[in-house]
Amino acid sequence: MPELPEVQTIINGLTQKVLGKEIKEIIEFRSGTVIWQNPITGLGNINFISRRGKYILIQTSNDYKVVIHLRMTGKLIFETDLTKTSDHARAEIIFNDNTKLIFNDVRTFGKIQIFKDNEEIKAFQKLGLEPLSDEFNAGYLKNKLKNRKAPVKNILLDQRVIAGLGNIYVAEILFRSKINPRVPGNRITKKQLESIVLETKTVLQEAIKHNGTTISDYRNVEDKTGEFQNFLKVYRKENCECGHQIKKIKQAGRSTYYCPVCQK
Repeated sequence: MPELPEVQTIINGLTQKVLGKEIKEIIEFRSGTVIWQNPITGLGNINFISRRGKYILIQTSNDYKVVIHLRMTGKLIFETDLTKTSDHARAEIIFNDNTKLIFNDVRTFGKIQIFKDNEEIKAFQKLGLEPLSDEFNAGYLKNKLKNRKAPVKNILLDQRVIAGLGNIYVAEILFRSKINPRVPGNRITKKQLESIVLETKTVLQEAIKHNGTTISDYRNVEDKTGEFQNFLKVYRKENCECGHQIKKIKQAGRSTYYCPVCQK
């Protein structure tokens, strides 16, 4: 699933490619991909594109919000030839200048939802702080972890605590912070909290700089891979920089990679 850096990279690309364009129509190829109660016309021009957690938010001139969640395998591909599509196209956003965005999704879990500007987006109300915001600090994290006995890795993956983090980046953050992913949240020290906050911001900013991480499906709007996979230190690695073997365990159904020497 694309995490915060991948979603932000996509938004950066969309801003360059489609900001200001008028949406002519949205064509749905697979039922349930696009969710709205009315015909999808008259959305207007794209005024602004932003992110909330792993969600893409497109605001239009006719007071609509187009919310896109890519889920496991979703991609947005910008195309200048209306005759071209992809093998797993589930929907297309067509613009008045005869360009389009192809919503490609192999596993079909992704969604495009359309809201009136005054409608609340319930999914957003459940999200925690943005990790790149000033509000995300050691004090906030301490409050979220102090009564939690669950492993720190599981807590950091909780979107109600931090919006946008996923398995790859949490592994890297804990590795750089030298924290064992199995340590209970309520046993994380003040120094460790400060390290988690610092490394979270650093890792995410580095990943955005390198256009995200491509392990399997992720592509940007030009259908190109990211590059941050070349800079990962622990995720899917066999050996640590210290020379010891990386361990792989399961936590909450997900693979966790860590160094038992560096992350005691």
